[in-house]
Amino acid sequence: MEHTIGCALIKIGEFLEVSNIDITVSPFQTGEESPSGLGGYALSEHRVELLVDSSRDDIAEIIKTELLEVLAHELHHAVRLSFHMPTGTLSQQLIMEGLACHFENLVTNGKPSSLFKELDNYDWRNGLEQMSHLLDTKDFSLDKLFLGSHPDEFPKYAGYWIGYNLVAEYAKDHNATDAEMMKLEPSCFLNDKVKAAC
Repeated sequence: MEHTIGCALIKIGEFLEVSNIDITVSPFQTGEESPSGLGGYALSEHRVELLVDSSRDDIAEIIKTELLEVLAHELHHAVRLSFHMPTGTLSQQLIMEGLACHFENLVTNGKPSSLFKELDNYDWRNGLEQMSHLLDTKDFSLDKLFLGSHPDEFPKYAGYWIGYNLVAEYAKDHNATDAEMMKLEPSCFLNDKVKAAC
């Protein structure tokens, strides 16, 4: 684990300044394990927590193959938090997660995110339209829109996929780098009139 984190930090450090962020590693609480075996949180702009399902027989291989993208995602969150971007509304959550997923893609040289394995055929624009009445509210279900608790309405990880595509579209339209986009307000990605001013 230490060796893999060290190698990942060298790669991530090519794009982000992360030397002032502490990384801690803990096991998942029983019953809350991720299907992938790894997870994480950006607890603040100075601390990231990685979660590991250490009971799995294949965890060593998972760490080798998946840790870079998980750590890149969470470190991106931490650095974005240092710009004091709000994270409470659905639109803010979509863009925060979309930016982190887009950064994963950069750091892993285009490797598809493990979150998106089942979403290739999901129409993200239609999903965004379904969510549009909630974009400016804090009263939304993270479990439903991001984690798949109501798969008949939104597939698992729909919010991540929608956010990623919003960010990817903005990057393409504006020839913007991940470093440039990290500092942008969520409205830049969601509002055509604001886009022109960003």
